[in-house]
Amino acid sequence: MSGEKSAEKTGEVVEEKPIVKEGDLILVDYTFRVKENGELIETTIKEVAEKEGIEEGRFEPRLVIPGKGFLLKSVEEQLIGMVPGEEKRFEIPPEKAFGPRDPSKVKVIPLRRLKNVEGPITIGSRITIDGREGIVRSIGSGRVQVDFNPYLAGKTIDCYVKVLKILSTDNEKIKALIHYRIPDVDVKKFKVRVRRPEVKITIPDEAFLLPAIQVAKRALAKDLMDYIEGIEKVTYIETYMKQAPQ
Repeated sequence: MSGEKSAEKTGEVVEEKPIVKEGDLILVDYTFRVKENGELIETTIKEVAEKEGIEEGRFEPRLVIPGKGFLLKSVEEQLIGMVPGEEKRFEIPPEKAFGPRDPSKVKVIPLRRLKNVEGPITIGSRITIDGREGIVRSIGSGRVQVDFNPYLAGKTIDCYVKVLKILSTDNEKIKALIHYRIPDVDVKKFKVRVRRPEVKITIPDEAFLLPAIQVAKRALAKDLMDYIEGIEKVTYIETYMKQAPQ
């Protein structure tokens, strides 16, 4: 036996780490790949993206609320019971990811029907026909085989997740939801005041003219009332100042 004394014998208080429960607001890092060929599907980790040669995108911890559909249900189920700092690797079979491939969704289409399709028609290209997106699988004898299955149908997903933090304070939760809905403006520029049952959010100038800002504000208000206990009213404050003449 080692010379270590148990916490019970020494009277030392051991602080238990909180565990992720359904409905918690948490920050996670993750990387999802196609198991069969290692193709990157999505990552929050900048270093992973850089190794894949991906420069465009937002690579930062992601807000997830297990049980609320922020990620695949099968991924959110794996997060429940984890503790901050814990990492996990697991696989998701097609039936719990994007479904099996349906052979009936693979169609052979005469090439003449595709004369109005935008972009080149080559093997592997994605084309839209009658509002449905498909992938060209083969071309020959004046016909094109197009697969209308979802791109990841039939694929096993290799998953890496790490729980970074369980958000505990109102301010943390509200700021995380603001950033989730309005990611193009520094969240530090939003001022938040909570006096239950109301939240007041001061909107910074940079957000006034964002595309679909009204839709984002409505969605944010619903999030706040759905996911933060005791919130029944959300008020946005926008202040417009007269500009001094040039």
